[in-house]
Parts: sequence; structure tokens; C-alpha cells
Amino acid sequence: MRELLIRKLEAVELDSVRAVVRRVVDETYGGLWVPAPLPIGDEDLSLALVAIVEMRVVGMVLTQKDWISDLWVLRENRGYGVGRRLLASGEAEIAERGFGTFRLRVVKSNAAAVSFYVRNGWHVTREFPHETLPVTMLEMNKLALKSAAGAPLET
Repeated sequence: MRELLIRKLEAVELDSVRAVVRRVVDETYGGLWVPAPLPIGDEDLSLALVAIVEMRVVGMVLTQKDWISDLWVLRENRGYGVGRRLLASGEAEIAERGFGTFRLRVVKSNAAAVSFYVRNGWHVTREFPHETLPVTMLEMNKLALKSAAGAPLET
């Protein structure tokens, strides 16, 4: 893989980020509860961090308070550390807000995503039915690393 850059989204890239989210959501979940295209949330994607390879958006992470609310990587860019770097950047963003615990939700049947989070130090804390969809969700948490002085360390 070519050089990977993680940075704040630029306004001109918003449509590219939406296209990444749409493609990954449809590939991952299309047909599970309704055929693709699936509805995607109305979150403010302009606050996302993006993964750029060869001047192209190949992934994104969005955080809110102490939550990783979205993390998507195009299939052809998986296995090269893109997701790991995005996740670490999202965790660092949350730690900078002063939170000591990171949180996320993932569809239980998405075994690849659950395994990815576990490999990156996350733990399942709760299993529950989704509020509106016929799927089971997992809530996962990860404690921020702390320095001797008590400040969060970069993950």
C-alpha cells in the first residue's frame, strides 16, 4: 500500500466520504434486513477523520463524546493498517476530550469487525437488540492508557 495519511476531512471531500460509507454499508449489511441501498444515518460527517491513499479517501472514523460512532474502510484497503490507524486516531480524539473509556457499538453478526476491535484491545460489555432493526448489537469498551501522571497516552 502507498503512503497513508490520516487527517481531518476537508469540505470538498464530503461527497467522497459519503460514497465510502454508502459502499461499505451496502457491502457489509445489504440484504441482511433490507436490500441495498441501506439507509445511512444523518450524522455530521464533516467532523470525520479520513484515511487518504494516493489522494483518495479510503476510510473514515467519526467520534462523538466518548464514542467511536462510525469507522468504515473500503474493502480493497483492508489488511494494510488503515482501520487500525483510523481507530487509534479516533481513540486519541476521544482521549483529548478527557474521557478514560472509549465506547462503540457493532452488529454482532459482523464477525470481522468484532474480531478487529478485540485485536485492538476492545472488550464486549453488553449485548442487546438494535432499537429498530432485526439485529443483535454489541457494545464494546476500551480503557484509555494512562501515563504515570494520569494523563491519557496516545494509543
